[in-house]
Amino acid sequence: MVIAERDDKEREAIRWLVSAYSLPIEQVYTAATVEEMMAFLEREAPELLYVELDMIPYERWPQATAHVRLFCQRVIAATAEATFARAKQAIDWQCVDLLVKPLEPARLKQALRAAASRSPGRPGLPAGLDVHHDDYRSLFCDFPSAASAHVWLVQAEQPALSQEVIRFLMDYPFRGRARVLPLTRMAVCLLPDLPGDGKEEAWKLLRDWEEDHHEPLAVVVMPPDGRRTVRAQYQAARRLLETTFFIGYRQVIAPASEYEQWRELDPFLTPEEQRQWIEMLERFDHEAVKRWLQREFWHWSPPFPSPEMVRTRLTSILAQIRRFMKTYRLDRGGTEREYMRIFQDILYNPVLYRIVQELILFLYRLFHEAKQAAEDARVDAVERGLRYMEAHFRDPSLTLERVAAAAGRSPAYFSHLLSKKRGVTFRQWLTNRRLEEAKRLLRQTDLSIKEIAEQTGFRTAHYLTRVFKAELNETPTAYRDEQRPKPPSPR
Repeated sequence: MVIAERDDKEREAIRWLVSAYSLPIEQVYTAATVEEMMAFLEREAPELLYVELDMIPYERWPQATAHVRLFCQRVIAATAEATFARAKQAIDWQCVDLLVKPLEPARLKQALRAAASRSPGRPGLPAGLDVHHDDYRSLFCDFPSAASAHVWLVQAEQPALSQEVIRFLMDYPFRGRARVLPLTRMAVCLLPDLPGDGKEEAWKLLRDWEEDHHEPLAVVVMPPDGRRTVRAQYQAARRLLETTFFIGYRQVIAPASEYEQWRELDPFLTPEEQRQWIEMLERFDHEAVKRWLQREFWHWSPPFPSPEMVRTRLTSILAQIRRFMKTYRLDRGGTEREYMRIFQDILYNPVLYRIVQELILFLYRLFHEAKQAAEDARVDAVERGLRYMEAHFRDPSLTLERVAAAAGRSPAYFSHLLSKKRGVTFRQWLTNRRLEEAKRLLRQTDLSIKEIAEQTGFRTAHYLTRVFKAELNETPTAYRDEQRPKPPSPR
């Protein structure tokens, strides 16, 4: 194992953890620079590399990538930058795991065990498979002679089926000689005896696969052209395989002029698009969101944009959704877990329309929860305000501003909520509640009208009498006389 990490203490801590976990790793080397890491990779060809992605400068990335692919079997990556760019680098290297610093020992332990549990040999190699190193080197090194064989790239949509695909290919009755080179997420087939462009044979392979499997495959076919090396054919096939992001799997993909270049795409939302998203989210507009996403992402035609740019654009939309979630305090619990699942989908799901469909369904659920949260917040605000009013209605200086502040809303908005939920204005509720208390005191006590006015927030006996007559069409004294039991008549 090689540990490539700039921080001396972290290097030693990881080395200690490897020994403490009793993993099947006989020798551990440490590297503090990219140069040391590449030297160890060339000399030792380690089964496992732990690498801090942040230590690799941009200009050294192609060289480091070539070394990792050629000399290393499995990679655990770590970064202090939890960004899409780092996630994409980890995907490009087909890392076992991407850890975000500060490292948690339990998380590192899990990643180390997952890496160590894989069979020795090339990544994803079935036990007992004979490895043809010259064929592998032809994928990553430019030998002077041009490719004389068809180069196929075969990949399942679901990564979990990679081993099954390799077993299927190893047993498959190709026409003529065939060399199958398993890689982590796919397999390369070198077919020197295949006639024509190979597409008919590739479609037959897909049909044979689907007789026993429901999950689709994609096959990229690269016929020999007399000019390009195996490495150049392989790299062109990798590029073509990325078109499955737009067209899906269950495809035979052959070279075509419209696939040669990615078209330009702004990966970020424009100010106008941001405004549209803010408005759609604020209106809980299911249909507008669905139409926008489908129009934007479901009807691509070649030349396609880079999948990386599309994924970045989707994360820009996710940023707007995140702000919406925070507004309604939905960035926690089950909704937060759903959000993180969608984020992982955007980073890793191999097919665009599946990402978009999951995003639309998530937004439907989010709108429902946001509406419920808004309703709960309105009810809570009214209840908070009513509790405050109940506790302070006897205070003659009680104002709408004070109650609204206690409820956490503006005076105008609280007044609107109160009218909507209870059907009364602030002033009506306060007058009614004071009158109810005054009536109770008139019935149950011998307090004077002046004392009752002071205890119910009316300030003066005159003001209480005026409100009483306006609301009940009689004076407080008359009301008291009516409510009190009359003495029995003399016989």
